[in-house]
Amino acid sequence: MEGNTVESLLQLQEMDNVIASRQARLRALQVEADQLVSELKQLEKEKLSRSARLEEVETDLRHAERTVQAGRATLKRLQGRAQEVHNMREHAAARAEVDAARQNLEAAEDDLLDAMQDQETARSALTDLEGDIASREQEYGDRLAELDAERKRLEEEIAIGLDKRSNRALRIDESARTLYDMVRRGRTDSPLAPLLDGVCGHCYTAIPLQTQQVIRAGRVLVVCETCGVILHVTE
Repeated sequence: MEGNTVESLLQLQEMDNVIASRQARLRALQVEADQLVSELKQLEKEKLSRSARLEEVETDLRHAERTVQAGRATLKRLQGRAQEVHNMREHAAARAEVDAARQNLEAAEDDLLDAMQDQETARSALTDLEGDIASREQEYGDRLAELDAERKRLEEEIAIGLDKRSNRALRIDESARTLYDMVRRGRTDSPLAPLLDGVCGHCYTAIPLQTQQVIRAGRVLVVCETCGVILHVTE
């Protein structure tokens, strides 16, 4: 009976390992999907930031344009006034006003050029990012679709595997099944290990001769006192 029980437990272990492998893959798929979605959200967040930056520099640009226009009007007005002076003192004063206005205009025009450059830089950065987002959305969208298809397939395979596992477990001696489940919930995902040349096939601890005889007799299930796996003999 023991031989049949061990064989059944080994089959159950194989089924559990397949299910566990698929469940691990399912978790990995979810991690990858979450990462892709997170990256897309981060890109959208960066897009909002760059859009805000573009709006900011365009506001500065409009302000710089108005400043230049005002500076040009002021300079023109002062130049006209300078033509109407009647003596050297008034001429010197008018000339000083014109020179100051010209300097202010030059500074404003420099600020305008800087603002135009900032606008071009911000616009280019936003355009580049929008292109990257479009490319990523296509690439990530395709990958997410693949992940979803694989996820559905795995979930179906896991459900079928769990159903088969349940049916298999019902045909195993209850005490043996209880021991198996207890060991599996413990320190190892492989509840059974072979007895190899007098040592545990899992932790390689030497098994006492008397215990080896009990295992080979095949009347009861024996667990390794060191790692807790169920020991069995191989053909």
